[in-house]
Amino acid sequence: MNLFVINRHAGNGNGQHVWADIEPRYRKLGIPYAACVSTTPEQAEEQVKAHLVTYPYADVIVIGGDGTIHRMLPLLAGAHATLGIIPAGSGNDTARGFGIPSEPIGALEVMLAGERRLIDLIKAHDRWTLTAIANGFDAAVADIVNRSVYKRWCNLLKIGPVAYLIGIIHMLFTYRPTNVEINIDGEKSQYRNVWLTAISNVNSYGGGIRICPAARADDGKLDICIVHNCSRFTFIRLLPTVFSGKHVKLRYVAMKRGSIIDVESSQSIVSIGDGERIGTTPFTACIHPGKLNIYAPYVDSK
Repeated sequence: MNLFVINRHAGNGNGQHVWADIEPRYRKLGIPYAACVSTTPEQAEEQVKAHLVTYPYADVIVIGGDGTIHRMLPLLAGAHATLGIIPAGSGNDTARGFGIPSEPIGALEVMLAGERRLIDLIKAHDRWTLTAIANGFDAAVADIVNRSVYKRWCNLLKIGPVAYLIGIIHMLFTYRPTNVEINIDGEKSQYRNVWLTAISNVNSYGGGIRICPAARADDGKLDICIVHNCSRFTFIRLLPTVFSGKHVKLRYVAMKRGSIIDVESSQSIVSIGDGERIGTTPFTACIHPGKLNIYAPYVDSK
């Protein structure tokens, strides 16, 4: 029996509206299902855990945002169950990273098409992350947006990404870069005045920023983007290029790949995984190939 996990608070109540639209359509298909309408992440985790004991091969369909999906990873990593995503949050970076439509009916159709993919997961700070781990400027933006009042209003107006633009503008005037040492599969590199260090499993995050355009979630590798040694003015000029992925050609940007990445910084900085605060530097990020089953549009690996 499949299980729908509905975060009623996702997108300031959007999760409930999406479920009201999806549920009658799914019921008509005659597929057995149960629903967990949660008010807290802990409540959702307990119900999903109990459901998987009885139905270990179930589809677990999350109607919510990146935070709800992130909380499901410890239960689904290495399990037989398959994750389905119907986005209802503000950023919806997980759905975007896998080409899942933002429109609920389109997302449901992707799941019903039966295209199961086996994808990699990141392990860092003793937690699973699906999309990316942000450190530095981008993490500071996510952290301040998550704690802001304007995020709620942007969600109410259905302009969630605008909240991140506001956060970016705020941090442009306040963030101070740090020195960072990166160890990738045993090879160390030093970087000065680092604005951000993004370790990615998919090609975009933060509302559509193509931080690691070549990243794939099924290649057994982590992609890392390091923006370093540039002035605040240069960094401001660089920012628009990350939406198209053109930043990878700039001399202030280092693009690397590896399986095990150690990050140390001269000052402790926040780590954000799947949009959630997961720790601070120093830390180690490891890729775990084929750790999660997910429904997503088919992608030719050639």
